[in-house]
Amino acid sequence: MNLSHVPRLLKLAGPMILSTSAITLMQIIDAIVLSQHSSEAVAAIGPAGMAVILFQGFLFGTAGYAGTFVAHSHGRGDARGVCSSAWLGIHCSLASGVLALATAWPLAQLFHLAGHEPLVAANETSYFFICMAGSFFPVLGSALGGWLSGIGRPAQVTGVTFLSFAVNAVLAWGLVLGEWGMPRLGIAGAALATVAAQAVAALLYVVLFLKAGGYADRVARRLDWTEMRRFLSLATPMGLRISGELAAWTLFLVVVGRLGTVELAACSIAFRINGMAFFPALGLGQAAGVLVGHARGAGRDDDIPAITAQSLVVCELWMLAMAVLFAIASAPLMAVFAGSGADAARIVETGSLVMKFVAFYCLFDAVNVMLGCVLASAGDTQWIARTFFVCSAVFLCLLWLIDRIAPSLVAEWTLATGFVFATALIWSLRFRAGEWRKIEVIADAEAPVPAHIASGEATT
Repeated sequence: MNLSHVPRLLKLAGPMILSTSAITLMQIIDAIVLSQHSSEAVAAIGPAGMAVILFQGFLFGTAGYAGTFVAHSHGRGDARGVCSSAWLGIHCSLASGVLALATAWPLAQLFHLAGHEPLVAANETSYFFICMAGSFFPVLGSALGGWLSGIGRPAQVTGVTFLSFAVNAVLAWGLVLGEWGMPRLGIAGAALATVAAQAVAALLYVVLFLKAGGYADRVARRLDWTEMRRFLSLATPMGLRISGELAAWTLFLVVVGRLGTVELAACSIAFRINGMAFFPALGLGQAAGVLVGHARGAGRDDDIPAITAQSLVVCELWMLAMAVLFAIASAPLMAVFAGSGADAARIVETGSLVMKFVAFYCLFDAVNVMLGCVLASAGDTQWIARTFFVCSAVFLCLLWLIDRIAPSLVAEWTLATGFVFATALIWSLRFRAGEWRKIEVIADAEAPVPAHIASGEATT
C-alpha cells in the first residue's frame, strides 16, 4: 500500500497529541497535588473538572475550527486568507471569553444542587468558577494553536505546551500546599495554576503570531461579519458536537453509577486508562484533518481518500496495540488507580471486565475519531452534528430503558460498544458517499500579501 502521506501525518500528530491532552493532563497534575491537601478536594476535582471540559469543549471546538480555515487557505497559497482565518479564531475567542466570564458564577452555583457534601460542593464551585472565568486563555490558545498547525509549524505548539505544563505543575504545588512562600489556597490554588498556565500559553501564541506578521495586515484583522457568519455556520456545529459527545458519556457514567460505587469507580478508571489510546488517536485525526485542509485548499480533493485511508491504517495499528494491552493487562492497569481500600479488589475485578469492552470498542473508535476529523476538516460539520445528536439520543434512550428494566454492567457496556460501532459505520458511509466534496469551506482568495504571514516566518 502507498504510504506517501504517512511521514507528514506523523510530523503533525505529535504536537497535536500534546495539545488535545493539555487540559486533561493539567487536571491530572492538579489531582495528584490535591491528594496531598484533602480528600474533599480530590472528590471535587472529578465532577468540577468534567464540567469545565464539558462547557469549554463547545468554546474550544468553535474557536479552534479556525485552524481548518487556516489549513484550507494555506493549501491554496492564500497568505491573506491564512491571516484572516487566524483572526476569525481570535475574534471568536474574545466573544467566548466574555460569554464564559458572564456565565461562570451562575453555572458554578449548580454544584450546590448536586446533593454533595457541603465542603465538596464548595470546592467544586470554587474550581469550576475560576477555570470557567479564565476560559478566554485556553480558547485563544486553541485558535492560535490551530493557526500554527494549519501552516505546518507543529513543533512550536509542542514547545508552548511543555512550558505551560511546567508552569501549571510549579504553581499547583505552591498554591495548593502553600510551598515556596505562596499562600495555601487548596483547590482554588489548583484552578489558579491551571488558568495561569493557560494564560502563559496564550501569551506565547500571541507573541509568535505577532512575530509572524499577524497584526501587520489591517484588512486581514478587520472583523468581516459575512465571513464570521460563514465561519460560525461551520464552527458552531463542531463545538456543539464536542460538547454533545462529552455530555453523552458523562450521562453514561451517571447511569452506570446507579449500579453501585464499585461499578462507578471501575468505569471512571477505565475511561481514564482509555485516554492512553484516545488522545494519541485524536492527535492523529487532527493531523489528518490538517492534511485534508491543505489538499482541499489546493483543489486536490482526489488526494483525500488516500490521506484518509493511510491515516486510518496508522490509527488502527495504534488502537490495535492499545486494545491488546488493555485486554491482557487489564487487572494491573486497574490496580494502579484502584488504591488499597476495602473495595480495591472488587474495583480491579469489575474494571478488568470493563476493560475488555474498552479494548474491543477501541478498534471501532479509530474509525470514529479519524473519519470524524476528516469530515469536519472537509467542512461537513453540520451533518456530523445533526447525526451525532440523533445517535446520542437513541443511545441515551436505550440506556434509560436498560436502567429501568434490567440494569447490569454488561448490558450497559454492550450498548456503549454498539453505539461506538454504529457511529463508526455511519461516518464511513458518509465519507464514501462523497457529499463533503460539495461543501465550500472558504470563499475565493483575496489579493495576496507577503508570504511570511502564510509561512509563519518573522517579519524583517
